[in-house]
Amino acid sequence: MQYIDKSNEEFLSEIYKIVGKIRLEIGLSESEITISDFEFKIDAGNKNNLILMFYTPTRTDKSLLIGPGGWVIGRLREELKNKFKENLVIRVESYIDRKKELETIEKSISQLKTNGLDISPKKDALVIIQCENDLSSIDFIKEYFNPFCITFDLGTAMLPHKNRNRIEQVLKDKNINYEILSPYLLNNEQIVDSISKNPCETVCNNLISEMLNYAKNKNFEIMVFNHFNKTYELMNEIHMINFLKMFPVKLNSLIHKGRSLDCPLFIQSCKRNKITKTFKVKQIVSDVYSGLVEPTEGAEEIMKYLK
Repeated sequence: MQYIDKSNEEFLSEIYKIVGKIRLEIGLSESEITISDFEFKIDAGNKNNLILMFYTPTRTDKSLLIGPGGWVIGRLREELKNKFKENLVIRVESYIDRKKELETIEKSISQLKTNGLDISPKKDALVIIQCENDLSSIDFIKEYFNPFCITFDLGTAMLPHKNRNRIEQVLKDKNINYEILSPYLLNNEQIVDSISKNPCETVCNNLISEMLNYAKNKNFEIMVFNHFNKTYELMNEIHMINFLKMFPVKLNSLIHKGRSLDCPLFIQSCKRNKITKTFKVKQIVSDVYSGLVEPTEGAEEIMKYLK
């Protein structure tokens, strides 16, 4: 679909002028920015969103176009949003990062095939949904698998009512079948123990046997569990996949309105446990260096766990 009434060269020329004006208005130095290409596409997760994707040759160009704290790209959206009937979303990606992503995806698909799992065509998969990133990655998971979702409710300390309600609402809106499981409730001793360590290890990974039994009983051969402490493993003849480790997805793509699905146990653990906090900060920094997280978003995430 044609979204602009001018040539690509004319549109980019207009973008350069607007970006230059914005940078001057907010007190930034004049910088030569290169945009290699751009494209428009409808957001798969929200049909009302029109994504304008800019591609830059380097991360430096990408950073200049985004601006500190996302100010430049935010102001650019304000300048352009009335030109489109859809809700405009602007994203910027460098070819270097995109090339790395494609190489990682190709490597992951090859690894799964080597382990006896050919994901073309798409196959049914049991997907565990517990937190924000699990829920937000579902559209990406759907590109490779046909998901059926389960969520474990072990009490409000792990899954507050607002989190459970949001999970159910999003999955209903996306017409994805799901089930809420409550094999047991966390007692006070278990809650204290989980936040004194890493809750992903003490709670989520302790549920793996429950997940495997459910998958076996429902005849699933594939299980997607993003909190698995490995990338992939064949367990009890079921392919266990940590999707967010095998398939690179950018953090800014894993944001639902309100960011209401942060794990309360993990937040409390970071406040009380230096080891958990250090682990999370190192993970975010690693994702920034690998290009999966924007520096400004990484800083915001780190501050969330340092409060």
